[in-house]
Amino acid sequence: MSYQQLASRAKPAVIIFALDESGSMGTNLTGTQDPRFKWVERYFGNILFELLTRSTEMAGDSQRVKPRYYVYVLQYGSTTRVWGSGLMDIEAAVKLFSANGQSLGLGGNLGGTDAERAFSEIEPEIQKIVANPRFVNSFPPMLFHLTDGASQTDAGPIADRIKRLTTNDGNVLVLNAYIGTQTNLNYQGPDDFPGYLSSQDVGSDPDNLRLFEMSSVVPDTIQQNLVNNRVFPQIRPGARLFFDVRTQDMLKNVIQIVGSIASRVAA
Repeated sequence: MSYQQLASRAKPAVIIFALDESGSMGTNLTGTQDPRFKWVERYFGNILFELLTRSTEMAGDSQRVKPRYYVYVLQYGSTTRVWGSGLMDIEAAVKLFSANGQSLGLGGNLGGTDAERAFSEIEPEIQKIVANPRFVNSFPPMLFHLTDGASQTDAGPIADRIKRLTTNDGNVLVLNAYIGTQTNLNYQGPDDFPGYLSSQDVGSDPDNLRLFEMSSVVPDTIQQNLVNNRVFPQIRPGARLFFDVRTQDMLKNVIQIVGSIASRVAA
């Protein structure tokens, strides 16, 4: 399958966020004075406004939004919480985010880390999305999972089922970003990040290996966008959509991958 479909009003793209809201998200991101959830909110907001811009056109002297993107946000710890009204078009999502002080209401408030529960709640939502006539011919949904700690449960089998779901343009993509992971991969930052090709790159930590195995292989179109847009200019073909997020720069660039499906749009 090609992963070639442009995001358009007729064939909009969908991004699902599974955001770890466990207690440790209230601790500071490495090398910064702000808690991890604050950085997530900042860069999440940047992507929302970027996608809104890509959906906005001039109609005479006024602007008109053609919703080319939809988002669904699930916050999870030991319990879960859906942000907003569930699946929202980009205009509605930006309005809600702005009305709440450019905040998702994060704060590390949902206890432990139960990834299996989060993925089990997301799976039926994605099943509905790929069966919906609005999205069946669209670029496949991307599930963006961001966590800063080891889960007490295994979401791997559910992630495998999710990756088998398809639109007519390809399989659903699962991306895992782990804040604070130390691995065998030697790099300094986004400019020389080569991507994770194998378990040898990951190392022996079982939680990291599980997230790596849960992650989709990067499609050629996204890999080329990441290189051409200099998000990760050295990322290798065939790398997994798995990332360790050691600094705010890595977190910023990882969240920018969400925009890589938006690099090309149609009317």
